[in-house]
Parts: sequence; C-alpha cells; structure tokens
Amino acid sequence: MDEGFIDLRQNTDTGIGGDSFWPSFTDIMMVVVMIFMIASTVLMLRNWELVQELRATIEAEQQAEEMARSVTETNITLEEQLARARRQVIQMRRQLAQADELNQSRTRQINRQEQRLLALEADNQQLTASLQQSRRQARMADEQFTQARLENTQLVDARDTLQARVRKVLDEFSQLEQGNREQAAELADIRQRRAVSEQQLVSLQGEYDDIRVKYDKLVKPARSTSGKHVVTVRYWKQGEYYQVRIRDEDEDAYEAVNKEQLHQRLAKLKKAYPGKLYVKVIIPDDSGLSYSEAWGFTFDILKKYDYYHKNKP
Repeated sequence: MDEGFIDLRQNTDTGIGGDSFWPSFTDIMMVVVMIFMIASTVLMLRNWELVQELRATIEAEQQAEEMARSVTETNITLEEQLARARRQVIQMRRQLAQADELNQSRTRQINRQEQRLLALEADNQQLTASLQQSRRQARMADEQFTQARLENTQLVDARDTLQARVRKVLDEFSQLEQGNREQAAELADIRQRRAVSEQQLVSLQGEYDDIRVKYDKLVKPARSTSGKHVVTVRYWKQGEYYQVRIRDEDEDAYEAVNKEQLHQRLAKLKKAYPGKLYVKVIIPDDSGLSYSEAWGFTFDILKKYDYYHKNKP
C-alpha cells in the first residue's frame, strides 16, 4: 500500500513494476470502453425506444387532434342536425295538428257522406219501388195499347161504316135542306104576319092603357105628389144591357142598381112610407126600349110599390 491506496493488483511480487501497470490500465480502459459502448448501446436503444414512443405520442396527439376536430365538426353537425330535427319536429307537430284537423274534417265529411249514402239508399229503394211500379204500369200500358189497337181497328171499321152513313145522311140532308128552304120561305111569311100581329097588339095595348087611364081618372082622384115621398127611377137599354138608376128625393144624384137591388130599395121605402110612396118612372126618348118593354117595366113597378096603384088588380 502506497500513499494510502490499497494495491488491488494480483501477483504484485512477480515481473517488472513498469511493465505490469499498463496492461492493467488497458484492461481497465477496455472495460470502461466496453461499459461505455454498452451504456451507449443501451442509451441508443433507450433513445430509439423513446424516439419511437415520441413519434407514437406525436401521431397519437395528431390523431387525437384530428379526432377532436372530427368530434367538433361532428358536434357542429349534430347541433345543426338537432336544430334541423327540432324544426322538423315543430313542422311535424304543425303537420300533425293539420292532419288532426283534416282527419276531423274528413270524419265529418265521411259522416255526411254516410248520411247521404243512407239517404241515397232510401231514395234508391224508393226508385226501385217506383221502377217496379213503372214496369207494372208499362205492362198495363202495353196491354192497354194492345187493347187500344184492337179498339182502333174496330173504330176504323166503325168509321168506315159511319162515313157510309154520313154520306147517306148528307144525301138525306140535301133533300131536307131543299125542304127547309121551302119551309124557311113559309116561316118568313109567318114571321111577317106575327110582326103585323104584334104591332096590332101594341096598338091595342096602347088603346087599353089610354082607356084604363081615363077610367082611373073617372073612378079615382088624380095622381099627385102632394104629401107623398117621391122616388125617381130611370130605365133604358144601352147596347145589350139594361140600365137602372134610382134617386130618392133626399138625394142629389142617381145611384146605379140592378133590378134586384131596385126592388129591395123600393120595398124598404114602401114599408117606411106606407100609402105615401110616389114612384116616378122616367123612360128617356132614346131609351132603346120597345113599347112593350117600357110599358111592362113601368106597370110592374107602379103596381108593386106606387101608392096610387096599390089597389089595382
């Protein structure tokens, strides 16, 4: 041991002192170099592994960033899809409400159509019954038509027979017409004689009236309006119609009446003024009445209602 160091060499007692030191140092350096190389190798291997792990980590980070970016984009897409889905849900709710309303409307329409269908079925039944009735009537009409054809044939035969009889009757009528012309001449002569007789009768009637008036004057006092209720009656003929007007002494104008109303008025006045009703009958000059019509009307009115003629037969 020199200067406090322990001698680690083997066989320190053999060989020369200077020659034995360097081989040992060479061995030591060799060992150091080997250790260094081993450590370098280990370090290189370790660094290689670290580099691989770093590359893997970088790639993982890149993949994570890409995944994060993809997730972000996916989230954005999902949010858009969610918003779109919400809008679609709202729209679908609206469509569902509209569909409900449409369904209710269609239900009401279906109910109305069912009611119409029931009504149509009832109408169809009525039409079927009417059709059956029409068919029965058609059959009856066919039968009646057949019967009518038979009757028409019979009528044609009867017509031919009647035409023959008409021709015969026309021949007879021609003969009768000849006789009628002769009878017409005789009838005209008879009518002329009748007109002459009527004129003679009118003349005799006038003479009778004159005699009757004279007789009345001799037997009874003269007819007077003194103390009497006077009613004026006008009577004439206008065209084919008879006109009657009546005016009481208390009235200013004539009133148009028919014969029935005239008799009713005069009967009431006769009852209101018993024995004092004076009926003045006026027949205008252009009355259009024959003498017999004027005299018959005047005599009938005076005989029924006038005080002077109440006791006349």
